[in-house]
Amino acid sequence: MKLPLRRRAVILAVPVVAAAAVTGALVVSHHTDLPALNPSGPAHDARASARPLPCERGITHRPFTGIAINPGITAHARSFQHVTHSQIQVIEFYNPFTKPFQRWEAQQVTALDDVPLIQLNPRHAPAARIVAGRYDGAIRQYADAVKDFRCRVIISFGHEMNGFWYRWGLPWTKPAAFIAAWRHIHDIFVSEGATNVIWSWDPSHEYRYGATMASRWYPGNSYVDWIGIDGYLRAGQTFADIFATQLRNIRRVTSKPVYLAETGVAGGPDQTWQIADLFAALKKYKISGLVWFDLDRLEPWRLEGRPAGLAAYHKAVAKLRGQPLEKVRP
Repeated sequence: MKLPLRRRAVILAVPVVAAAAVTGALVVSHHTDLPALNPSGPAHDARASARPLPCERGITHRPFTGIAINPGITAHARSFQHVTHSQIQVIEFYNPFTKPFQRWEAQQVTALDDVPLIQLNPRHAPAARIVAGRYDGAIRQYADAVKDFRCRVIISFGHEMNGFWYRWGLPWTKPAAFIAAWRHIHDIFVSEGATNVIWSWDPSHEYRYGATMASRWYPGNSYVDWIGIDGYLRAGQTFADIFATQLRNIRRVTSKPVYLAETGVAGGPDQTWQIADLFAALKKYKISGLVWFDLDRLEPWRLEGRPAGLAAYHKAVAKLRGQPLEKVRP
């Protein structure tokens, strides 16, 4: 999440959405099973098929938990798991569009028995040029590298496209152009045989002040596997306040599995009950998982060094898993 500083005041001023409005919006999904994370794509010989790769274990707990971090991935992920006394299953990192596949980062993720979630951000690649084939060579190379990687990867292109803070959103890019670019990229991956990709479409929870409803940007069920919504809780806000309206809108166009692709709770006196509220919502509203944004950007989202937040996170995960609570040491 890399939003302009001017949004901070705007978001803090957003009115609270009535909690009553969330019931019908969030409980409507019955399609909460996630696609199986089994190997596909490159042909395996009989010997390889009999001995699965370590990365083929996939997601074993649902709702799953993950973190969004910057390299170095191994040290940060191990630190997070140590201080929270919890196991993560998805690790998210960011890869500029048209740059080579970050195999080393992805290998670090799979070495931890986790699934890579890669955000491809087209900062210098306008949608019209993507559709016109300007970057087809780079896309094919990326798709081939992902295919050769063999392990499952989750890929999202142009996250938070319905916002106003990235050039792949309004006013620079119209929804039809974004959709065409998404489909073009997807089709190249398919043509290259990169079938080990889970396609995650990740809009923002925001829909006001220049942002728009997510459904306007939806590429279609044939081009998307998961829906990952980005949204954060600041002082006093609940899960329903942040996600209700956009979830209702998304459910009007798709029943694909929904998870939180970037989320967090800002530090402060409300953090403990807000973390509990966030995790309780996963089961209550059949959300498939969440990825904690463990970086300090605009707000102190990172949990390391914050004893109250660490304890609340650990307690919430233990309750989610039905596990006995262990003592957490900051």
